[in-house]
Amino acid sequence: MKIEDIKILPCYLAHPPRTEKIEQKEWQYLKSGMLEADIVVDIQGTLIDGYCWYLLAKKYELTCVPVRCRRQIIRASHKKGGKMYAWESPALLIGRVSVGEKLIVRTSRGIRTVTVAAVEEYNPEQQIEPLRRAIRKKRKGAAA
Repeated sequence: MKIEDIKILPCYLAHPPRTEKIEQKEWQYLKSGMLEADIVVDIQGTLIDGYCWYLLAKKYELTCVPVRCRRQIIRASHKKGGKMYAWESPALLIGRVSVGEKLIVRTSRGIRTVTVAAVEEYNPEQQIEPLRRAIRKKRKGAAA
């Protein structure tokens, strides 16, 4: 997709990424180009995820970048009947997560296990802030 056609949400402009995160992505870019880039846009071309990659593409004056469009949201809680939180499903888990399964996720308090309550397609009109990504499914038989 042409970099000039990507629209940026105000929430990204208001909260620039940490310097460390940009440096890590830049190291990846210098090592393998945009091969590892994960830029997600909606149908209208609005950036949903991958702001660091977008900024690097602008910095290095790239005219086109690889993008993907499909996203799923996982709604889950830490304990039965607990508060519901939302995470984005990583590309490898799209279509592979079911209600009741355990997932390993990153939270503000570290890595945790949650139980999936719902899996839904991403709807940009309902999303106000960028989502964290789930990490992986919990292995069967692994301790909690």
